[in-house]
Amino acid sequence: MQGQYVLQPLVVGRFPAFPIAKFLYQSNSTETIEAPCISWLAKSTSSNSVVLVDTGPAVPTAETSKYHQLLDVSEEHRIDKVLRAHGIDPLEITDVVFTHLHFDHCSYAEHLPNARILVQKTEIQYAVAPNPEHKSGYDAGYKHVLPNWMKAFDKFEIVQGDVEVAPGFRILALPGHTPGSAGVVFETRAGRHGVVGDLVNQIENWKSKDGGHIAPAINCGVDLCLDSFARLEKEADVVLASHDSRMLDSAKYGISL
Repeated sequence: MQGQYVLQPLVVGRFPAFPIAKFLYQSNSTETIEAPCISWLAKSTSSNSVVLVDTGPAVPTAETSKYHQLLDVSEEHRIDKVLRAHGIDPLEITDVVFTHLHFDHCSYAEHLPNARILVQKTEIQYAVAPNPEHKSGYDAGYKHVLPNWMKAFDKFEIVQGDVEVAPGFRILALPGHTPGSAGVVFETRAGRHGVVGDLVNQIENWKSKDGGHIAPAINCGVDLCLDSFARLEKEADVVLASHDSRMLDSAKYGISL
């Protein structure tokens, strides 16, 4: 059937001790967890469409390390090297979707020469001049720091709102984590799979113990997050988390009913 995809999680870095309270709004937990940075690869079963959703963080510099949670990233986590390690030629990537432009989601896309990069207009506008409390997420406004997404800016294609990019591959505007955050819904043999960036950091953001949703602790408005969750309830059958090691329990998603 046309327009179906198979999804694969790729580890492109790790936070070795990330506070769970920064993932789950109003959490009182003092627990820290190892949190992978996941780039999602989606390959069409019927066309040459090969999509990456987010590309991970860059190796920290002495300057950026001042502003971020401890991060384990090496040159081997660079997205083109990770692809090759999984037997995928970086030249095959046709599209990259940045769910948002925080530093841990949008580095090294300049090493994907054939890919166009799809980003929400609202997100680009905000990333250039975020509110002061959000500047560290974007690496914006610091001397001697160039936000890593700018290195691939010549490949950007700006989108606004919801866009059907190709059969079985749709971008949804899902503000809440950031003003211009977005998600991607892929049609698969096992239903519609949503990759939604840090709107869903952990499985519990999407399905908590009581069956409800928990907004990410880092957000630009809880009500916006809840509205985006309500949209996802209608648009996706499965929602995948961005920093949850349990996502790595399966090598591929969307391959069976």
